[in-house]
Amino acid sequence: MSEAPAALLAGGQAWALPAEVEVVEAAPLRPAPLAAPGLLGIAVVAGQVVPVMAAAAGLAGGPAWVLLDGPNGRVVVAGEAFSEIPPQGAPLLVPPRLAARRVPPALPAGPGGWSVPMRGGALRQVALAAELGALRLVLPFALLERVVPMPVLRPAPAAGPCALGYAVAGGAPALVLDPAWLLQAEAPGPEAGLLVLFRHGGRRLGLPCARIGPARPGEPTLLARLEAAAEDLMVAPLAEAAAPPAPEPSRALLLCSAGGQAFALPVEEVVAVIPPLAPSPAPERDGQPIRGFRGVAAHRGEVLPVLDAGLRLGAAEVLGQQAAEAPLLRLAGAPPVALAVSQVTGLRRIPERLISAVAGEGLVSAVVALGEAPLPVCRAAVLGAWR
Repeated sequence: MSEAPAALLAGGQAWALPAEVEVVEAAPLRPAPLAAPGLLGIAVVAGQVVPVMAAAAGLAGGPAWVLLDGPNGRVVVAGEAFSEIPPQGAPLLVPPRLAARRVPPALPAGPGGWSVPMRGGALRQVALAAELGALRLVLPFALLERVVPMPVLRPAPAAGPCALGYAVAGGAPALVLDPAWLLQAEAPGPEAGLLVLFRHGGRRLGLPCARIGPARPGEPTLLARLEAAAEDLMVAPLAEAAAPPAPEPSRALLLCSAGGQAFALPVEEVVAVIPPLAPSPAPERDGQPIRGFRGVAAHRGEVLPVLDAGLRLGAAEVLGQQAAEAPLLRLAGAPPVALAVSQVTGLRRIPERLISAVAGEGLVSAVVALGEAPLPVCRAAVLGAWR
């Protein structure tokens, strides 16, 4: 797509996309660990294992994928297609919080071992299997960091037979282990095209493989072997915890258009968005229409005067013909007023570095650098003044 889509269509509902969303190609889904409602599975996106979620619990997903930051980290939200924001507006797409189901204690697999719980009841897959030829190496999901294409390996002095070498993957070094040494088996024939990065014992390790998939119920993991080989892994780089980036200051703006003019309002200055309706005729004062008064509309038990945002902005009028319908914005402040607009584009959180203030107390309080098009931010108190 040449331009970022405005909305994701899922379950017949349009969801407005935030500005920082990234469109990605749909990839094969794998069974999800501890799958909860709304979690469709996991997938490898840009070399990283991420959860794939529905826009809302109960929806089936689809081939239209977007990558964005959720409450628990980066997630993919899947929908049926991309679309424009409908005239009545659309709710902002907010990925639901990942909620894990209850997991009973793991079943031991031999002395000092640890196994994938057997399937049944509330149990779900909790481990991943990395395959290389006839070798299957199972790791708990709790250890996994990401899966990347196999990088170039360099010698690892003093590592001995436990490792194939060092690699730089995912932006940091890791010690790449020898699968045959781990399982005390013969070296596999096929070449590894993938590297599973994981952390154990405070160190960053890699496991070469040709494919990945879910572990089988009751299958033992590598934990016991890794713990027994702790001394051999001392040459692995330490897995330093990266500090999360500081949140960037931002402002929530409601994006709209009226008479061909795009503008925005601070979300705290809008009480409600009213679906399209045709205002009732405006009352007259001394036999003359009240200037700028385009009608009245009922909302929450109150009768609101309706103003035309197009005329207020010096653009084409929104309510150009009698009984014309338009979305209305109920603006904050007293007296209450409704503002007719052509379209409500959506709610966006805009970084403050893209917002330049305008001096004075006039109609425009700031200008946003939204792509290549400047977007005026208006004051609701000025835009909705009719007396």
